[in-house]
Amino acid sequence: MKAKTANPHLVIVTGLSGSGVSTALKALSDAGMYCIDNLPTDLVMATVDLYENGKIPAESGIALCMDVRDQKFASTFHELKKKLTERIRVEVIFLTADINVIATRYGATRRKHPLLLSGETLTEAIEREREVLGPVEETADVVLDTSKWSPHQLARAVEAQVSKDLPARVLNVTITSFGFKYGQLQPVDTLFDLRFIENPYFVPELRDLSGLDPEVGKFIFERENAKELFKRIEDYLRFVLPYYYREGKHYFRVGIGCSGGRHRSVMFAEELGQMFLKKPIPYMITTILHRDIDQ
Repeated sequence: MKAKTANPHLVIVTGLSGSGVSTALKALSDAGMYCIDNLPTDLVMATVDLYENGKIPAESGIALCMDVRDQKFASTFHELKKKLTERIRVEVIFLTADINVIATRYGATRRKHPLLLSGETLTEAIEREREVLGPVEETADVVLDTSKWSPHQLARAVEAQVSKDLPARVLNVTITSFGFKYGQLQPVDTLFDLRFIENPYFVPELRDLSGLDPEVGKFIFERENAKELFKRIEDYLRFVLPYYYREGKHYFRVGIGCSGGRHRSVMFAEELGQMFLKKPIPYMITTILHRDIDQ
């Protein structure tokens, strides 16, 4: 049997249908929590038993999405939370939004509201859900109004709410050199074309070397246009990567291309990797790949 989980943490995400509960749960999953959607009330205590005994792999905590899809949820939640807090550290995040905003979201997704009755308007169903969930909202530790938020803003707000209990999120940056003659790199988030820089391939003593050899790097960086491009690429990446991190990205793929993917692109990719190693950007991990160096 596994040892009991140290400092167990349970987050319950709930709120009005259409307010972004699913988006919030996905954000917690991306942040490292073990997430369960639409867990019936009757199974919550059993799930906590498994979690506390180490049978659920959730070192960063467990998050449950609970809402009116379970008919017993609203009427029993107050007592359930009381029992949970006697055993485990519980945080309840309640999401709400303006009725008209929720109605518009349902119109866009064309999904049926879980409480919509035959002959009833969508607005009436939303109003009734707000009333049913009133007692749940009163017991919440934090209430977030998502009316004016994009999904990215909601995800960041939820992440920030529980960040003290989670490992810091990182942005994994992959810099890949490649040769256009072997096909353009896919997928990629941003791409730089080095084919305008003089090609070491046409220098006999450099042809059989690669961008990993110092002689090739020296040849390339003797060109002013190469030095200027490298500086601009560095400035660009240092500017945009913190913003991509702030938007919640976990991966960012940079392509560095030249004709054959052996000299110029390899050298640039290596130099960019060294640059980020010497002057790192917080919460960023860099990986260097050379797709075509052995072609």
